[in-house]
Amino acid sequence: MQLTNGSQNEWGSRIIALGLVVLVVGSMFASVAAAVPAMGFRGADVSATTVAVGENVTVSGTVVNVGSSGGGYTMEFTRNRTPFAERRVKVPSNEDRTVNVSVQFDQPGTYKISVNDNRAGYVTVKRARARVTSESDSQRRVNIRANSVSDSAPTELAIPASNRSFALERWSTTTGQSAFQQNLTEYTNRSAVPGELPTTEQSSLLGVVTYESNSSFEQTTMRFAVNKSAIANTSLRQDQVAVYQRNESSWDALETTVVEERTDRMVYEATATRGSTYAVGLINPSISVASTTIQTESIASGERVILNAVVENTGPVTGTYTGALRVNGETVNETTLTVAGGGETGLRLTHDITESGTYDFALNNESAGRLILSPGDVASSQSDSESADAEPTAAPTATPTEMSGGDGGGALTGAIPATVFGIKTLYLGGGIAIALGAFIAILAVLRRNGGGGGGGGRPDSFDQF
Repeated sequence: MQLTNGSQNEWGSRIIALGLVVLVVGSMFASVAAAVPAMGFRGADVSATTVAVGENVTVSGTVVNVGSSGGGYTMEFTRNRTPFAERRVKVPSNEDRTVNVSVQFDQPGTYKISVNDNRAGYVTVKRARARVTSESDSQRRVNIRANSVSDSAPTELAIPASNRSFALERWSTTTGQSAFQQNLTEYTNRSAVPGELPTTEQSSLLGVVTYESNSSFEQTTMRFAVNKSAIANTSLRQDQVAVYQRNESSWDALETTVVEERTDRMVYEATATRGSTYAVGLINPSISVASTTIQTESIASGERVILNAVVENTGPVTGTYTGALRVNGETVNETTLTVAGGGETGLRLTHDITESGTYDFALNNESAGRLILSPGDVASSQSDSESADAEPTAAPTATPTEMSGGDGGGALTGAIPATVFGIKTLYLGGGIAIALGAFIAILAVLRRNGGGGGGGGRPDSFDQF
């Protein structure tokens, strides 16, 4: 059949229309093909590589979408290839998303952590661990955590190594608990330490450690290292370095030993019995004599001298004081006292004098007073002793006499002197009383004689004194 012009035009229109349909449909498919997400795994990480049993570890996985439309992505978290979590995340076009999952471990060991077969890291799990949580030029903070440990045996913890001039290296603690958490902060700058420290005049400090915890411990041994150069910058010898623990406003010295000497560092150990602030270096007491008094009392062989003193310690740490009683420059008695920081205590020393003479007393190098004894003083004391042996009920009681402790010279304060012109005041007073009685008796006799001979005199009587 032969096509007419009309039919040719009709077929041409149909071909053009079909072409347009194919073009439109092709464009639609091309557009759909271009608008698809393009997901890629960016990486994975763990928040800690060493933890304690029961402690959380955060595992992170990140995915990125470089496609022109949003999409979804599934992350699978595994430890030693065993899944422990799965997360589905939506990621918009040209953005990324990070998913965080927490995991705990109830047994010690080393675990490989992965996200979608991509390694996040290895985690070592211990029953106890020490981890540095922050550090600056002046301080370093260490967190200690333990779980499922012995409540009666020490838990040994190695502190992460540090080249700081002062640094903890080991912390061995017995807490009486199977699980605990402690925070330690090392300070190399005393101005950064919270709370009051001994003044620079009272101490030479190389470092300070503060302790924080909701529970106390029974005993802890700390090992720490100090640079030799830091010790050399003070007036301390290496064997003078000690640990002191705060006790309210004072400080208690702990027994401190040298355990190792390295090329550039000294290593020490000390044991504490309570949580506190610990100062490392040397703290000095400040002990002086606040007051002194001298007393005497009669004894069988002469006189007993009694020196009493008040010794005070204005320093922040306990110290010892040795007091020596000196007579005419010679030490005749001494004692050693322990005086608590910020406290005071009494001192008492005695010495017996059996010969006459002048005696100057001193406590160490400080003058305390003077006593002068005549031959009669000693003889009288011995005579008193003999009388006391013959008639015990009539024995007199000697009264202690306080002497001044200022400039010597025999000046007495606060009581009757022991002697007057070489005569004991006890016997001098008795002689005056006897003489006064005799005088009154003689006067009475004279008045009676005068009244009888005059005839007109007064009746026998005398005026009342």
